[in-house]
Amino acid sequence: MSEDLGSNLARVIDRTIKPYLLILALVFAASFLAGTFVPSPIRRQMTEMFQAMAGDYRELSGGMLFFNILTQNVMATLFVVISGVIAGIIPTFAVGSNGFALGVIYRQASEVSGYSKAALTVLPYGVFEIPALLVAASYGLWLGVMVVRRMRGKEGTPLKTHMEHAFRRYFAVVFPLLVVAAAIETALILGLS
Repeated sequence: MSEDLGSNLARVIDRTIKPYLLILALVFAASFLAGTFVPSPIRRQMTEMFQAMAGDYRELSGGMLFFNILTQNVMATLFVVISGVIAGIIPTFAVGSNGFALGVIYRQASEVSGYSKAALTVLPYGVFEIPALLVAASYGLWLGVMVVRRMRGKEGTPLKTHMEHAFRRYFAVVFPLLVVAAAIETALILGLS
């Protein structure tokens, strides 16, 4: 099953973003690792903040919960794509901060319930939500590079054309991943409440 998902995802990601995807995957991995080394008091504090934010969702019914999670994730990833035109700084920061936060949460969960249960805690994010973020951020970073190339006179294609391509790919790849991620997150939150 996961092999089919991986090969299907590889086919839908177009080659224009592959180098950016690789760079951002490395940024994510490094920041995740850094998050696991955060001192225990800071990890507890960050985990409590995350749980407080997630607690707001627990009061919602299934449909509203799904809609709110999906809307938040769509808005965040669209912002990451659009903000990429500012030299790709925000997409890179978004990937790094998400990796760091997930590393902190994983390490804290592993100390409470062990590594395998902690892995199950972060797995739903890693399978759909993080790949969606990485693809969206890769298009944002790619747009940033295209803006810089255009300013240097090395790119003749209008920015509008690149933006249209990025948004077509966003709705073909990122949006479906976010729908599945929101469904899984909704089921997990409802299951825990």
